[in-house]
Amino acid sequence: MGMEEGVGQGHQSRGGGGAKTTKKIVLKLQCQSCKHYSQHPIKRCKHFKIGGDKKGKGTSLF
Repeated sequence: MGMEEGVGQGHQSRGGGGAKTTKKIVLKLQCQSCKHYSQHPIKRCKHFKIGGDKKGKGTSLF
């Protein structure tokens, strides 16, 4: 006849959280000989850009 956990005084149920706002960045690599694909996860971020302009030393932003 014990009480259920989390129902007593002082406990408040909260939502479990929403969906994630970021996606995992994954590299999809293909083998040259057998054409097999392999996926390599990198990290989570909102914006991801491969290559692009590199910031040089002493360059202006304008």
